[in-house]
Amino acid sequence: MAQRAAASTTFRIGTVNVHSFRSPFTRKSNAKVLASILGPYNLDVLAVEEMRDNGHWTLLHEQLSLNYSVVGLSGGLSFGNAIASRHPIIEHSNQVAEHQCVGGARAMLQCRFGGDHPFVHNRTFAVTHLDHFDEDDRLVQINEFSPHNHNINILVGDMNALIREDYSDKYFHDIIAKKRESNGWEQPRFELIKQLTDTWGYQDTFRKINPELKDAQVATCQYGTRIDYIFQRPLLNDEWRLTECFIVDTRRSTDHNIVVATFERKSKVK
Repeated sequence: MAQRAAASTTFRIGTVNVHSFRSPFTRKSNAKVLASILGPYNLDVLAVEEMRDNGHWTLLHEQLSLNYSVVGLSGGLSFGNAIASRHPIIEHSNQVAEHQCVGGARAMLQCRFGGDHPFVHNRTFAVTHLDHFDEDDRLVQINEFSPHNHNINILVGDMNALIREDYSDKYFHDIIAKKRESNGWEQPRFELIKQLTDTWGYQDTFRKINPELKDAQVATCQYGTRIDYIFQRPLLNDEWRLTECFIVDTRRSTDHNIVVATFERKSKVK
């Protein structure tokens, strides 16, 4: 009983782009490696992007003892987003963006959990993977998904979007802007994350916990930028507080790193 009570005072969520469960560097399946990396973190919820709905997904979430899962594919394609949990999934829906763009169809998968863990009560969780070519398309997609109007409390995923505060001037010029110019990619823009945080009131959990980290310390993808996020909108008079958010190296098993956030129940003052 004591262990169960202790477990109910913390809640941990992780997210990672699994690159179709195949390492872009070795071309081998990455499900077992990701399971071994994620295992020690004892996640309550794992949300993944760019996944294929096949045996690799089953292997990953079952090895992590996340026995409840739901998949949201993108426009009838064989890949999309997925969520696995220790807690029963009592409601879920998948919204595929109507907006057509060069980067392909995108979706937002949302769900609610049941069970007796107090963190999940009255909270809705969602995962998405936005366009990787153009900020204008990302903005159309996030506005179509409208997570704030769907009362999404925890929003995670591969946003393919940047914030300027993550980078020193030199790093921003040499590693981000210059590299994008030489490859013919879009120049850095910041509207999407500003809309999520400044306009819609979401908190960037990593930046909230790690305000001083910059440059390579914050990178979640192979191009040296932070594009994977966990956002939260706390409940009114929320009894839970964010206590940590960190990036986990995936050891080249995919082209993204893992982001993990932990919440703890506030101690009641007698």
